[in-house]
Formats: sequence, C-alpha cells, structure tokens
Amino acid sequence: MKKLLYVLIPILLLGLALGLRSRKVDVGGTQAEAKKQVLHLYAMSDYFPDQVIKDFEEKNNCEVRYDNFSSNEELLAKLQAGAVGYDVIVPSDYMVRALIKSNLLLELDKTKLSHLNNLSGGFVTAPFDSGNHYSVPYTWGTTGLAYNSKHVTGTVDSWNVLFDPKYKGHISLLDDEREVLGAMLYKLGFSINTTSKDQLIQAKKLLVSLKPSVRVFASDAKQHLLSGDVWIAHMYSGDAHQVMKTNPEVKYITPKEGAVVWIDTLAIPKGAKNVDLAHAFINMILDTPAAKEITEQLLYSSPNNSLEKKVAEDLRPSYLAKMQAKVSHLEFLEDLGAGTEMWDQLWTEAKSN
Repeated sequence: MKKLLYVLIPILLLGLALGLRSRKVDVGGTQAEAKKQVLHLYAMSDYFPDQVIKDFEEKNNCEVRYDNFSSNEELLAKLQAGAVGYDVIVPSDYMVRALIKSNLLLELDKTKLSHLNNLSGGFVTAPFDSGNHYSVPYTWGTTGLAYNSKHVTGTVDSWNVLFDPKYKGHISLLDDEREVLGAMLYKLGFSINTTSKDQLIQAKKLLVSLKPSVRVFASDAKQHLLSGDVWIAHMYSGDAHQVMKTNPEVKYITPKEGAVVWIDTLAIPKGAKNVDLAHAFINMILDTPAAKEITEQLLYSSPNNSLEKKVAEDLRPSYLAKMQAKVSHLEFLEDLGAGTEMWDQLWTEAKSN
C-alpha cells in the first residue's frame, strides 16, 4: 500500500498543478478577450451627445475616451508638439488646411465610409478639403452674440454692444484668438483674415480696452448666460440655440459688420492607434440616425442631406447655401500661413495685458 501511495501522490500533485496552471491560463485568456479597444476622441467640450457615444461603444464593444481642447490653435499646437494616440479629432475648416500642410492627418479610407454619400453636395466640394480626402464635415454654424433681452435693451445688431458701459462685467468672450481678435477686426472695418500687422495691433489695443468689461473668456459660456452672470455672450450658434431653448428671453444675432460661418470636421491624425475604429466612428456619425440625434441635441446645423425633412428649416443642410446667398456679411476663416505666428503673439499679449 505504501508503495502504491508513493506512486499515486506525485501523480495527484502533478495533476493538481497542471489543473491550476490550466485554470490560470483560462482566466488570463478571458481577461484578454474581455479587454476592449479604446477610441481616443479629441474635440470641444460637450460636442457629442451621450447617446451617440453610448451607441457606438455598444455596437463596437469598445470604450470612448473624450478629451477636450478650447480652440483650434490649441489642437494644432498639441499635434505639432508630437502628441500621438488620438484616433479622431474635430478641427474647423481653416485648421484642416493647416493640418494637411503640416502633414498631420491620415488620408481617409473611403472604402470604410459607406455613409459618405449622405453628405450634401456643398460639403463634398468644400474648398478646404475638396473631395473629403482628409476630413468629413460634422456640423456647421455661425459665431455671433447671444444676449439676454431682459437685461440688454434696444437694438442689438452690432459688435458695438460689447463696448456699452451698461453691460460692463456681464460680458463673456470666446477663448479663441481667431474669433475674438476677428470680432475686434470686424468692429474696426477690417477683414477677419488679415495679416496686416498695423490692423492686428489696432485689434489688440481694442481688445485690451474691452477687457475690464469682460467677466470671463470661455469656450462654452452656456451656464454663465443661464445663471445671469453674463448678459452678452460671444458664442457659437448651436450653443446659443441650446440656451434659447431653456430661456426664451435669450436672443442670438450675427453682427452686421461681419461674423464667422464655419464647418467643423472629423479627421484622423497621424499617430492614431485605432485607425479602423476611427473610420467606424466617422461612418456612424455620417449615418442618418446619429446625424439626426446630433442635430436635435446640439442644435448645430447638419451637413447630412437625408435630414431635409427631419429637422427644422434652419438646421437643414441646404440652408447653408441660402444663408450665404442672403447674408453677405458671413465669412469663412482662412489659413493664415506665416501670419499665424503674429496672431499668436498679439493674442498672448492681449490676454496677459
């Protein structure tokens, strides 16, 4: 019997060890299988409805991590500094040109974008990336002034309202050099795309003179406007419409001296870790259900041609052509090229003064 035990015990111990080892491998395999891909999204804050993100995560068994930037210049600076790992970024029209010139974008694989034909014609031939080789339009709109008509009285149709002493301390400006210096340039009667040093210095001085009236520089001033801290907010049309939906006393205008019309896009930067997943995300955004959800929740206009009868007239893609034909004071920002450095310097000086 002892001899039998001497033979059996080592066999049993070996079997137990192998069993434990096998179980450990199974557990490790399950963990590996359960590990999800991560899509790294880099965009302005609150720019994607939660439901759209959730739907994408469930459909693709992945996780979306959403980081924010406050301006296109911040996005450009980060990518130029060597930041990698973002899978989808959301640059504006003029910034797409700069990113292409800097060789910072991957060319899109259109075989993976089956819903690309949902784009309305004008958005396929947009001059900053005609043919959508590097970018796909996401939303479009204008930049103007939202104001609380309870506190701001009289005719509001000009950038001059920002300089009215009655509203000192109740003004917010975007934290964006192109938009803010651009507003000052419009008030002075200059082009928003100027690279004239003299004109830009005048715009900088005008901004410095306005700063005592500014309560906050904010890329998203919705809560400031809703709380009553701010009566006049320099903001994007979609954000303004979101506030107006909550408080009908808030109105929105594009000043008569000039205002920006823009298109924000989806693009894949070089250094993306999950290129296939990035294409899947862009393709879902191009599909009508997601586009409709985005338009109805964010209240920005859509480039999706299938929304013609599904949303209000001022959110339909064809409205862009109508609006540009009727309203000559709206202007697209352009890539400033070598002039960008001068803009950066004067913006920094104005903010720090």
